Amino acid sequence: MQVIIEKLTQGAIGLAHLPDGKILFIPGTLPGEEVLVKDYSQKKGYFLCEEFDIIKKSDKRRISSCPYSSICGGCDFDFVSNKDSAYFKEEIVKDNLLRISKLEELPHFLPPAYTDEESYRARARIHVSLKDRRAGFLKKDSNELIPITSCPRLEKKLNEEVFLSDEFLKRYRGLMFQKGINKKTGLAELSLFCGDDRISVESEEVIRSVDNIKYHVSANVFFQSNIFVLPKLFEFVRENVVGNKIMDLYSGVGTFSALFEGSGKSIIAVERQKECLRLSEKNAPSAKSITDDVFKFASKTKTKVDTVIVDPPRTGLDKGVPELIMSFEPERIIYVSCDSVTLSRDLPMFKGYKPVLARVFDFYPGSSHVETCVLLVRERYTDAEKVSVKVDMDGVKFKQEKYLAPEKATYPNIKKWVMDNYGLSVSSLYIAQVKDKLGLEKRKNYNLGSGEGRVPNCPPEKEEAIKEALKHFNMI
Repeated sequence: MQVIIEKLTQGAIGLAHLPDGKILFIPGTLPGEEVLVKDYSQKKGYFLCEEFDIIKKSDKRRISSCPYSSICGGCDFDFVSNKDSAYFKEEIVKDNLLRISKLEELPHFLPPAYTDEESYRARARIHVSLKDRRAGFLKKDSNELIPITSCPRLEKKLNEEVFLSDEFLKRYRGLMFQKGINKKTGLAELSLFCGDDRISVESEEVIRSVDNIKYHVSANVFFQSNIFVLPKLFEFVRENVVGNKIMDLYSGVGTFSALFEGSGKSIIAVERQKECLRLSEKNAPSAKSITDDVFKFASKTKTKVDTVIVDPPRTGLDKGVPELIMSFEPERIIYVSCDSVTLSRDLPMFKGYKPVLARVFDFYPGSSHVETCVLLVRERYTDAEKVSVKVDMDGVKFKQEKYLAPEKATYPNIKKWVMDNYGLSVSSLYIAQVKDKLGLEKRKNYNLGSGEGRVPNCPPEKEEAIKEALKHFNMI
């Protein structure tokens, strides 16, 4: 039986339909590929095929650069480029939002953020056979060790010091015995994180510089492993925060709180893991750091804030948390999610808030994992506050009132329209650059500068938003 892959679903798994219309999932496939199904099994509500041949391959498919790709369980989506990976994942996120959130309209999506860098991972958890003195990762769907000499996805320092040197395993042999052996695998495990100058093993504290911020981190706490994409997430958060009172929920080591050090803004950082909060107090010393469960904290807190940043675990927000966040009456909520299924479940719970802007961040090319950031803006009127009025126009006389001219396409009006509809802040310089590209006349007194200094170019997502504004004002 032959089928055609229609789209990718959660986990980057291909979806097709059987002749009777039932859903068939086929891992390791891409949209448009023609697949010969050899065998499949029935699951609850769907069928799963793991034995198949690809008859017609997608032009997006590539050969993995990793010699362990066919056996290692670390990367399940390494047969596309980093760029294609990001765009495929964006489609998965959009599909989840439409199916699960039941949104009438998707938020505006900025182009997905990714890096062309192959060796991007600063973090790893290795498995070690103390008997054989070999280190590596586990085989896919197995507890069997795959010894490796180098992982193409890891930063150079991790490969050189961990897999290409016997000294590393000797140095931490005592620690591995102290931690004990995993009963399921029969192997020791070590968590590693690559700092600026040295590697953190387990709880060892290191400094990692990102976007001119020196973060105190360790391998035992969560910190994004893709340092190349992280500054783009920082940019999204910085540009969409409003006001001076910010609440950072599930704040971890203060990753976002640290962005506003020295800004004069009031930051409340809430994190229940004490080790994370200890590091957060170093990374964001001016923030008010609170060790507590988010639900418990929010339940007993009566305060008003301008922006809430929320970065929950994969399971999403606990029941009742969205309502408590809304009780703070923020103008904006920035939701950072590592699972678009739970994100899609949570968004409709924010009654009176509209998701207006989103961006996919592909922190883990080669794998199916993806991060998504959504900006929700408080609507002036909730559905409960809106009133439907029916007017009988028979017999109503009209008198001529003063004519109100339509809004002009002034720079302030364009800026306001872009902010209201896209949540983006654009400068007069960017507007002028876009008008120049389109051959529109700029205002005569616009200052282009001397030409001697560096002039920033308008980012693609802002250029697109400005063009939409110009369409709104009937200029193009």
